[in-house]
Amino acid sequence: MDKLNTFHTRTTFNLDRLDNAVYLAIATVLIVANWHSVHWWRFTAAFLWPDLVGTFPGLYWYYGRAKGEPRVIPRIIHVLYNTGHSFAVNSIVVAIWYFLTGSLEWAMLSIPIHLWGDRAIFGNTYKPFALAFEPVAHPAFQQFTYQYNQMEQDAGTRENRPAVVRTSG
Repeated sequence: MDKLNTFHTRTTFNLDRLDNAVYLAIATVLIVANWHSVHWWRFTAAFLWPDLVGTFPGLYWYYGRAKGEPRVIPRIIHVLYNTGHSFAVNSIVVAIWYFLTGSLEWAMLSIPIHLWGDRAIFGNTYKPFALAFEPVAHPAFQQFTYQYNQMEQDAGTRENRPAVVRTSG
């Protein structure tokens, strides 16, 4: 994956999930080590907020309101999910929390724990508009994956490796 080829192979996707699992483990150890100092009501509310904003409305529309295949839901649902599950947006949420309370607190780790958990455990990241809200294999991506895997197998011999075009900088 790079800036011109914005896709994951199964291996790079799992490596990304592993990275998120490491962050999740570190934050979880910090919470457990400081359990007595955690404001658990705030932790719970902050942990749930990304799903209250984006996941639950999306599930309601996807399973309760959308008809036919593919199930079409309003674009705003994807925007809400992506907003609620964004590290950038949640950094602002935590900054506002800090300014309102006047101090850092362990419960603030609940938001990154939620986001890292979604990415590490469930493999969920942002939701593109053209894909279903819930994971469904897209036929075009299945075809691409098949072709990419064939290319990767063929790349084992020098004469079949894809050409690399270099330009002078």
